[in-house]
Amino acid sequence: MKVHLLIASLLALFAVSAVHAQAESTSGKVFWRGSVDNKVHLTIKGDTLEQKAIEGTEKAPGKFSFTAPLPDQAVIVKVLRKEGRSKKIKVIQQPTADNDFTAVVEIHDDGGGSRDYVLEIFW
Repeated sequence: MKVHLLIASLLALFAVSAVHAQAESTSGKVFWRGSVDNKVHLTIKGDTLEQKAIEGTEKAPGKFSFTAPLPDQAVIVKVLRKEGRSKKIKVIQQPTADNDFTAVVEIHDDGGGSRDYVLEIFW
């Protein structure tokens, strides 16, 4: 009887540890620093980030650094502006199976001329 209770307790502990490890593996961040002239989309998939000017002048690619890749599963992506003048920064596409787990962040700086930005994008 005590052996069965011990085994059940160990199995429960392993299950909780596995769920905790899975939750940790789905979290991460990417930090991006770059210049924006009007409207830019940042497309994130795995450990890649592509920058594309949607409106305005295309600027040199920004620099980015991941703490962990965007996982191949549905997660909620959020963005925090660390530097830059515009508050028009939002996630316009969340990663889903339908879009091959790709997130898109839009930066809209309509203040005239280009400005430098630093973003923290996290999930």
